[in-house]
Amino acid sequence: MVVTPDLPDDRDLDEGGLDLSPRADAPARAARTSRRRWAPIVVLCVLGLVVGIIALQARGASLYFKNADEAVAQQESLGTKRFRLQGTVVGKPVEDDTATVFKVQYGGVNVTVRHTGSEPAMFKAGIPVVAEGAWNEAGTEFDSDRLLVKHDADYEDYDKDNPERLDGDESNDT
Repeated sequence: MVVTPDLPDDRDLDEGGLDLSPRADAPARAARTSRRRWAPIVVLCVLGLVVGIIALQARGASLYFKNADEAVAQQESLGTKRFRLQGTVVGKPVEDDTATVFKVQYGGVNVTVRHTGSEPAMFKAGIPVVAEGAWNEAGTEFDSDRLLVKHDADYEDYDKDNPERLDGDESNDT
């Protein structure tokens, strides 16, 4: 066994035990402990930042859903904020150069909608719709740029109206 003169030798101890005196590498251990102490703080800061970003995105993504009667009753408080307006199309929609104008009704209240986007294929009078947009500056019309059509699950006349789309297998009919 090779013994170096500058390191303590356990064989020279009186009771033959271990030398528990501090070593010179203690500052390196302190640096490692310091890094361990900062790691949870950094992880918590990053986690807080991620939660904050998600909350900010969710706040901007939520649109209020109002029936036509509610939207008219709350028109002053809604102002020009975006929300979704629900109602049933009343009368025939009129198209001009820039928009489609129609009325929706819910709870006995009519709202004039000026829609500037494309209409869904099933859009017509008597169909429940959800228009996304805001009241115009004057508060006289609802300016919409997105239109969703609500439809029921009534497909009874599908086979009569579209015979070319049926595969001839009537075993799936209910």
